[in-house]
Amino acid sequence: MPSEIQRLVDDLVTQMKSGSAPAYRTAMERLADAARAGGPESLTAAVEALAPLLPDLGGDFAMTAVLAGACVEWGASPMALVDVLPRRASEAMKLNAMVPGLWDKAARGRPLPEPVSASTHPLLRTLTGRARWRLGVDKNTMARIAMSWFDMEHWLKALITVMADAAFREAVADDVKTELREHAEAVAHRSQRAVWAGALTAVLDDEPLVVIDPRAHRGYALTMSGVGDNGQLHILLADRLVGDPGQGMVAGDRPARSWVEAATSGDPRLGTDDPAIRCFRLFDGQGAYIGPEGVPADIGPLDGTRVLVLHPPNGTYMLGVGRVFEHMKPTLRLDRILEPAETQRWLARLAPAVENDMMADR
Repeated sequence: MPSEIQRLVDDLVTQMKSGSAPAYRTAMERLADAARAGGPESLTAAVEALAPLLPDLGGDFAMTAVLAGACVEWGASPMALVDVLPRRASEAMKLNAMVPGLWDKAARGRPLPEPVSASTHPLLRTLTGRARWRLGVDKNTMARIAMSWFDMEHWLKALITVMADAAFREAVADDVKTELREHAEAVAHRSQRAVWAGALTAVLDDEPLVVIDPRAHRGYALTMSGVGDNGQLHILLADRLVGDPGQGMVAGDRPARSWVEAATSGDPRLGTDDPAIRCFRLFDGQGAYIGPEGVPADIGPLDGTRVLVLHPPNGTYMLGVGRVFEHMKPTLRLDRILEPAETQRWLARLAPAVENDMMADR
């Protein structure tokens, strides 16, 4: 580890112990500047030095996790955070979900403070002062619960950054992903980042996908990774499959280049001037409608394989965003066109499309 990075991390720890917010922010800025100036090696060294600190941090000092995430955006390896950040973010959401109920018991009808720094001391004082409302919860634990009301978004911001990395997603234990989804669901009504964090835990990587075009009696075997939502999948499918029917491809209009760029590596925002128009409606092999607003994990497996069935679009459905997660690199690879006999076997197993979803008619 570069000695300058370690020295700056040590200084950051000193400033956190001092309790001085201005000194902490200055130490953060110095560490960030030095790590960026040193390139990937220094950035990775900073992440490796910060990772052991994260489990015990809370409140404003949770910004340390945001710095670690920023280092990853700038080019650091995120892998030192695998066993730390997902668990800490999961805990923050779990504790955050407890705050309203505890406040109701302790605050005697007063409104719950907004999750901004100016409200930290009133909430912390009220909850820690009434820690006896929760049998077995000491003041230190209650303080950690209270601070989650203010620091959860910091943990989630960092988590969303690192979960864009395919190797990181693969390394996170399945039980941790399950906990993240459960806790994200509990706070999703007040945190968009929690919604995104839950969705990232369900991202499929190296996932086989069979696509059937029943009108042409053709099928396709693909592999997908890092696709954030079904709107993005719609665009990528059109890019990979629409082409010359004489060459075995799906008949239709090719997607605009700007749509494909928005779904892959360009600016994800398409806006109202150039929205992507979906080329088909999608149903899974069991007949369920697969809406653009869902995620690929919603595609129910048929005999162990996720299957999509292409239907005509039935009107115009516009997509203003090409991808939800700007820094997550998607791949959708067309591996092969299925042989006619194989396509027929899939066709024989497909359930009829259940067209009872309002959006399926558009």
